[in-house]
Amino acid sequence: MAVRNIIVTGATGRQGRAFIHALFKPPTPNDPNDAAYHVWAVTRNPAAPATSVLLEGEGSNTKDITVVQGDLNNATRIKEIFTEVAAEGGIFGAFVVLAYPGLGNKSDEEERQGKMLADLALEFKLDALVYSSTIPPGPDLDDAFDASHRSKREIELYCKKLGETGLNWTIVRPGFFVENFDGFMGSLAVAILSQGLRKETNIALVASEDIGKVAAGIFQDHSKFTHKTVSITGGCLSMSEIKATYADVVGKQMPSVPAIFAWLILKLSSGAQHVAKEIERNYDVRVNGGYPTFEEEVELAKSLCELQTYRNWLLKRKET
Repeated sequence: MAVRNIIVTGATGRQGRAFIHALFKPPTPNDPNDAAYHVWAVTRNPAAPATSVLLEGEGSNTKDITVVQGDLNNATRIKEIFTEVAAEGGIFGAFVVLAYPGLGNKSDEEERQGKMLADLALEFKLDALVYSSTIPPGPDLDDAFDASHRSKREIELYCKKLGETGLNWTIVRPGFFVENFDGFMGSLAVAILSQGLRKETNIALVASEDIGKVAAGIFQDHSKFTHKTVSITGGCLSMSEIKATYADVVGKQMPSVPAIFAWLILKLSSGAQHVAKEIERNYDVRVNGGYPTFEEEVELAKSLCELQTYRNWLLKRKET
């Protein structure tokens, strides 16, 4: 059985762990080649606790994971990794997840990293490059308020340009992570979005587990998804619907900081303002027909796994 080497950036993060878990989880009915996989997990600090979490979560599959040190800001080191993996039987693919720079921060590094990895994927003739982007706030680059959204669109366009000369790209566009409502930061998000969004605005939600399943399915049947964009969401809900669903399933009110704090943050933080504006723009273009391929892109994701609704995700977590 042929072994397919896959390089994963952001391997110890939420999406990277979900992808690796899904890739090794049998059965793989979408894989016509019955292939085996070996993951080369790129991380800045292999000794970090997140690396242990990744490996401990995979149990017996740990033997099929090689953790390699690599800083995406060090292009020379990243090329060394590609060269090392190529010498171990070739590189089948790469799953590219880039760190979010944070609210209101510049995203120059993010854009450089994404384009550098696309260049390497073309140079090393990968069968599949899957780049994790985001559901955009509109069809044009000028529609992006947040710098990271603009960088993601620039990386998407760069991948498509390289596709004309042989890059086998696939773009996945996840929605707003349901996990973003967890913990103290989640209680901030609940309050800020409740204050900052119009009442009718709904948010395209996604569980990180489903991003991993979709990305794994793409690699398992990569030729079907080459040069395609896949949007991943289990459904769109307004903040009032999100809070009502939480209360119904969990049996208590959704944690939220006092509204006055959210109001102050929205007044003082351009980053928080941009997040709200991006979500509203995304909603507007979806309901007004400005994103005509959205449903088609979601159907592609649904062809790979059953995408969890927010209610189903809450119920599943409650059971565990």
